[in-house]
Amino acid sequence: MVSGPPDPAVLRGSLAALLPAAVNEAVAALIAAVPAGAGVFAVGGSVRDLLLARPLADLDLTLEGDAPAILRAALPRARITGHARFGTASTVVRGVRIDVATARTETYARPGALPETAPATIEADLRRRDFSCNALALRLSGEAALLDPSGGIADIAARTIRVLHARSFIDDPTRAFRAFRYAARLEFVIEPRTASLLASGLPYLQAVSGERMRREVELMLADTPPGAALEAAHTAGALQALQAALHWSAAKSEAYAAGGVAAKECAPYGFALLASGASPEHAEGVVRRLRLKRDEAAAVRGVAALRAVSDLLRRPDLKPSGVAMLLDRYPRAAIGAYARTTGNAIAREIMLRYLEEWRDARPILNGHDLIDMGVPEGPQVQRGLQLVRAARLDGWARDRDDERALILRFAASIRDSTAAHSMMEFEPGGE
Repeated sequence: MVSGPPDPAVLRGSLAALLPAAVNEAVAALIAAVPAGAGVFAVGGSVRDLLLARPLADLDLTLEGDAPAILRAALPRARITGHARFGTASTVVRGVRIDVATARTETYARPGALPETAPATIEADLRRRDFSCNALALRLSGEAALLDPSGGIADIAARTIRVLHARSFIDDPTRAFRAFRYAARLEFVIEPRTASLLASGLPYLQAVSGERMRREVELMLADTPPGAALEAAHTAGALQALQAALHWSAAKSEAYAAGGVAAKECAPYGFALLASGASPEHAEGVVRRLRLKRDEAAAVRGVAALRAVSDLLRRPDLKPSGVAMLLDRYPRAAIGAYARTTGNAIAREIMLRYLEEWRDARPILNGHDLIDMGVPEGPQVQRGLQLVRAARLDGWARDRDDERALILRFAASIRDSTAAHSMMEFEPGGE
């Protein structure tokens, strides 16, 4: 943590000590590849987290020169992803992502548009950034130096998020969501003027494409602590300004943290929570506005549709197999989000039990076993497997022998039905 003016040479040594040897070698290769007199700098979050003694998730570098070309020249065997429009490139070395950018200025043709960029000095690059805590650069080439043109070190010491420009949330409204994310992750506060500018910029969120806003929400859902940034965004009215049906609360943060979903389902589950309580029509508005991915859209549509299904779960004669018939068609993320936000206690209990016990229940026998036992290939095999699964869920089939007995009866019924049909079809008619 910052406790006085940091020594740039000490910081540079601390950064090198945190990085694997292969990453330090890659940085050295970059320094050797830049034009004479140009600099290589660790910037933004990498320097901020170094000052805060936080783990480094990746390494952000800025070069005074053509970053994609220099990275390719320095690491000719690396797999590199480049974005020529913004002068950026990235690669992964020993599990560490290295993002390299050309020092640049940015101008915005209209609110919410992607910026037009032009090469610039490192000082100009730092002054065009979003928040003071990210407007820092540590020189890695030549003599060590720490650049702080906007007072970022003082703001880090004060644990404050401060925007650099009055038009910042108008030029790029996504910065509002980044402000909430940084404040939650770093346990900083958004200073009053920044909060006021942020609030004034919320109407401009509508100018930002759905894909960009979806990505911002995905980043919030993936951040730590989960949900805290979304609570702040809801309180400030940012979620509602983005799409009226979006909603978050402390209860949803608890539900998200306790979700128990696989990593690949976290985003769909988060979007389902955001849209829980919305009607199918409003849920469709969320899907359209944020241009949700297929699994995210299915979760949002599913959580809205489950309201009509939940009343059916109250039936006293409903067996586990019946619950499975009702819920199998819905994504796991949608069911979990509905269960953890509904006021219907019966539906909550049954849905959670379905997710924990019934959804993944499968027969011991497989399709080949059924064919070997006389079930015809084709749709009847699937019907037989469904029959066995229902019997297992309802307690009628407890082991392999029970399943075999059930399938033998099923196969016999198919043969009897086929024989009866054949006799009717080929029985000679009278004169």
